[in-house]
Amino acid sequence: MIEKLESELEEYCRKNNIDEKTKKELKKRIEEIIKKSRFEPGEALGIVTTQSISEPATQMTMRTYHFAASAGIQMSLGLPRLIELFDLRKNIEGISTIYLTENSKEFAEKIASEISESKLENVIETINYDISISQAELDLNKKNLEKLNLTSAEILDTIKKFVKKYPSERKGNKIYFNNVGSYSEFRNLKEKLLNLHIKGIKGVKETVILNRDGEWIIQARGGSFRKILSVEGVDTKRTTTTNIEEIAEVLGIEAARQALINEIKNTLEEQGITVDERYFGLVADAMCVNGVLDAVGRYGMMKKKKSILARLNFEETIKVLFNSAVLNKKDTLNTLMANLMIGKVTPVGTGTVKLRWKL
Repeated sequence: MIEKLESELEEYCRKNNIDEKTKKELKKRIEEIIKKSRFEPGEALGIVTTQSISEPATQMTMRTYHFAASAGIQMSLGLPRLIELFDLRKNIEGISTIYLTENSKEFAEKIASEISESKLENVIETINYDISISQAELDLNKKNLEKLNLTSAEILDTIKKFVKKYPSERKGNKIYFNNVGSYSEFRNLKEKLLNLHIKGIKGVKETVILNRDGEWIIQARGGSFRKILSVEGVDTKRTTTTNIEEIAEVLGIEAARQALINEIKNTLEEQGITVDERYFGLVADAMCVNGVLDAVGRYGMMKKKKSILARLNFEETIKVLFNSAVLNKKDTLNTLMANLMIGKVTPVGTGTVKLRWKL
C-alpha cells in the first residue's frame, strides 16, 4: 500500500476504535481498489475508453423509445439516447423521477396535480360569441375545476392578468368579455384563452404515478427541474431528471458528472451490454473538467483543443486550416493525433520516452 494511505488508515482506525480484524478487511479492500486503478505509464486510456464504449454500442438497437416501466411515458433508448448524452442535444424533454416526503397514493396524486401543467382549455365547457352585443361567453366545467382545486373567481383573476384589452366579468361559472368588436377578434381571443396557463409548472406535459417496490413516485415529462424541486412535498435529495444540463444548472457540475455516468451505464445495461464504469467516469470527467458541460463534438471538447491538427481532423478541416493560417498559429506536435497525421512517433506507450543522448 502507498505509505500515505496506510498512515491515513491507521489514523482512521485509531479515531473510530476499529478492531484488528476489521482493520485487516479495510486494508485488503483498499489494496484491491488500488490494484484495479493501476495502468501502465503511457497507456492510451482515451483510445481504450473510446473503443470500450463504441464497440459494444455498435450492437445496440436503433429503437428510439420505450415505455418507462408499465407507465405510458416514453423515454429515449439505445443508440439515440447515447447520442443525446454525448452531444448534449438541446430541446430534449427531460423525464423527472420525483420522490416524495410522504409515501401514499393520495399524496402522490396531490403533488402530481400541482406539478402537471393545466391550461384554460382543460376547464372550459364551451366558448361562444354573440355578434349582436359584441360579447364572448366562456362557460367553465365545474367538475374539472374541482379536480384542480380551482374556483371560477381564481380563473377570472388569472384571465385579467393576461387579457386586458377586453373588460371581463363573472356570473357563476360563466365569464363574459365585452367590446369584442369582430369575429376575427373573437378568434384571436379564443386562441389566447385556450392556451392560457392556469396551474402547475409550465412545460410539464405528462405525469404518471407509479408504485416502485412499495414506494409511490411520480414521473413527469418536461418542465423546469428547478421548479419541480421547489414544490412542497418533493424529496429534493433523491429527485432527479434525465436532462443533464438542468442537473448541472441546478445541482452543480459534480452532480451532472455522476448523472452522466448513471445515464450512460443504464442505457448500455438496458441493452444487455456491460462496460467497466471507469470508462464512463473518464468520458464524464472530460466533459465536465472545465466546470461546465462540453459536448463530445466540434462545438464542445474539440473546439477547446489547443492542437490545430487535432481540431482539423474533426469535421471542419478547411475552416480550421484557414483560420490558423490567417492568425499564424503553430502546433507544438505534442498530441497523439497531430503526430499520427504527420507520421511521427506518437506520445503514447514507448513513444513517451525520449532519448537525451546516445551512450
